Amino acid sequence: MSEFVSITGARELPGLRIVGIAGVPSPWTEAAKGIFHVKQLPFVRARQTRDEPPNALVAWAGDASIPVVAYEKEKLRTGWVEILLLAERLVPQPALIPDDAAGRALMFGLSHEVCGEMGFGWCVRLLLIRDALRHGGVAAHGEGLPSGVGAYLAPRYGFSPAALQVAEDRIIAILQMLDARLARHPYLMGETLTALDIYWATFANLLTPLSEEEMPMSAVMRKAYTATDARILETLSLRLRQHQRHVYDQHLELPVQL
Repeated sequence: MSEFVSITGARELPGLRIVGIAGVPSPWTEAAKGIFHVKQLPFVRARQTRDEPPNALVAWAGDASIPVVAYEKEKLRTGWVEILLLAERLVPQPALIPDDAAGRALMFGLSHEVCGEMGFGWCVRLLLIRDALRHGGVAAHGEGLPSGVGAYLAPRYGFSPAALQVAEDRIIAILQMLDARLARHPYLMGETLTALDIYWATFANLLTPLSEEEMPMSAVMRKAYTATDARILETLSLRLRQHQRHVYDQHLELPVQL
């Protein structure tokens, strides 16, 4: 179980540290934590506390986006690719990236469809923003996030009518693609766990979050993260749900510490 400190405190510590937001299951943050857990990498969790300046993260990282991963005195890392590469460098085994060039290229390409710009997580966020800007009106994600959260996230995700128009179709296409891969193999890249499986398991919480006992969060957040859109739910196959469950049960830490 990882330690928790303030952002100000984390800046002064050695070793591996990750900054998140209390009570928010950001899939990018949870994926990084999952990778560290599989690697058995000890790390310190940090988040904003009441006794430090409200801009503590911006003062350190230059932006308020999370996660922020720090290792020793090296540059800060915020992107999912660079966080994974750091973990692989620090603890090469068990490897979460294929050894062969073709396998690496395929895994990173598929992972981009889950984690990258206009990928699965990004497009689900666009639907969350839409629902929030509707002031909690019932839409794809139930009651939605507060409108202020939607207004804050909208420019960060390039929210626009054009982006929103393709978001749901992209979510469905990506779910279909992942399901087809699981129809052939027990893991998304074949016979063994890779980072792609961790990305899917943690990002799947955007549609079907773990139970309250396994991942405690506020009622508002849980409603926002529980999909109700019929097309998306039809595409979210039993196989995909079972794979999320398997990865958490066999490889990730439970209960999740938010």
